[in-house]
Amino acid sequence: MPLELTYDDPELEPRMREILPPGWTPAKADPSSTRFAWRETGPDAYEVTIGGVPAVEHASLEVALTLLDSQMRLSIAASATEWLFVHAGVVAVEDRALLIPGATFTGKTTLVHALVQAGATYYSDEYAVLDGAGLVHPYPRPLSTRSDDGSAVRGRRAGPAGRVAASDERASTAAIVITRFRAGVPWRPKRLTSGQGVLALLANTVPAQARPEESLRTLGRAVAGATTLEGDRGEAAPVASALLDELAALSRASR
Repeated sequence: MPLELTYDDPELEPRMREILPPGWTPAKADPSSTRFAWRETGPDAYEVTIGGVPAVEHASLEVALTLLDSQMRLSIAASATEWLFVHAGVVAVEDRALLIPGATFTGKTTLVHALVQAGATYYSDEYAVLDGAGLVHPYPRPLSTRSDDGSAVRGRRAGPAGRVAASDERASTAAIVITRFRAGVPWRPKRLTSGQGVLALLANTVPAQARPEESLRTLGRAVAGATTLEGDRGEAAPVASALLDELAALSRASR
């Protein structure tokens, strides 16, 4: 889908390029484009408009960039007709994917980072992008996480122990992990049914209300044969290790 982004400060171009969606390519102006605009309104004060309507006024640089970033991604996720966008972190081992659905502040990005550091392939920390067959495609944005308690925002990228998925890679869903951080809680997940796995993904599917039948059909294909685990977790590193062991066991069992 076409997007148009305009801004009045050429020095901000590197920051603007950082928030463009994965795989973006330049294109000619298109009247059907969703238009995003950025302008400075004062010292460290910025306005973001979407379709000519102000989304935020007189915001700081980082707040305005965060809003612009999230709204551009949401626009793509809501409008894409060939793909189904689900709010989820995604990693894979070989061609077997682990999906971690959840909203912001549930700790999914921190867990994705720990999984990548433990050797998994990084697909996304924001969206599981599914095709009509239910296969997962990469959406590898730079990792930017909070600490487990929600404080101390700090930028991260997929680390040296992990690998970023190539744009042409695909993975089938082997496991869905429904979890959130709670300090000191041991990882003791319970297994859910495939139907509960579908519902967990559906609750985080961007176009679920606009395209309910297609969403359910695609999610059903994605979840077929997958294991769904649910449980609160403590620190990310030991949970990541346990999840990769689980993923390896599932891969062996499927051979």
